[in-house]
Amino acid sequence: MSAHHVKPKPYIIGLTGGIASGKTTVSKYFQEKGLTVIDSDQIVKKLWIENEEMIQKAESLFGFDIKTKADKKKLSQAIFNDKKLRLKLNDIVHPYVYHEIQKYINEHEDIHKFIIDMPLLFEVGYEKKCDVTCLVYVSKDIQIERLMKRDGLSKDEAQKRVLAQLDIEEKKVKADVIFDNQTDLNYLHYQIDQFIRGLEDEK
Repeated sequence: MSAHHVKPKPYIIGLTGGIASGKTTVSKYFQEKGLTVIDSDQIVKKLWIENEEMIQKAESLFGFDIKTKADKKKLSQAIFNDKKLRLKLNDIVHPYVYHEIQKYINEHEDIHKFIIDMPLLFEVGYEKKCDVTCLVYVSKDIQIERLMKRDGLSKDEAQKRVLAQLDIEEKKVKADVIFDNQTDLNYLHYQIDQFIRGLEDEK
């Protein structure tokens, strides 16, 4: 086979962050800059509507139907309060998410760089599939403060939500690139612009 017919391996960038760290802001900015972002949260939402096999596996695990908004709220409360159940649900859902991501990549052969926006990137081990990982970082105190403001939560409620995720400091150690989002938007954009310039060297 001639080298011209070998499809180059796409360059995979994993993007993650803690709750209320500003990951969505970074994801949108990447899109504005013309990069292709695959949003794992959107994939999960679609799977909960369309993938009967996955839904049935989850229903078997939890012992109740997961169809309505009320059912999904019940599910959220169950996994929020039980780490073992949360991990078991991840084990059910994420293989389907991986499959959908790979399917999208395979269908877009003309695109050579993909950003995978995934809140649980490190928790589910997806960093192993990435060429580079990026973390949107803020301190735990800023997370709690922003979460209280954004979602109208008490400090105790905000702390519980932050503690339900892998510690942001652990994510910071694991990530290849850190986008510090503790100051202003201009500085955040500057860091992303620098990263994108570096990407242009990746073939």
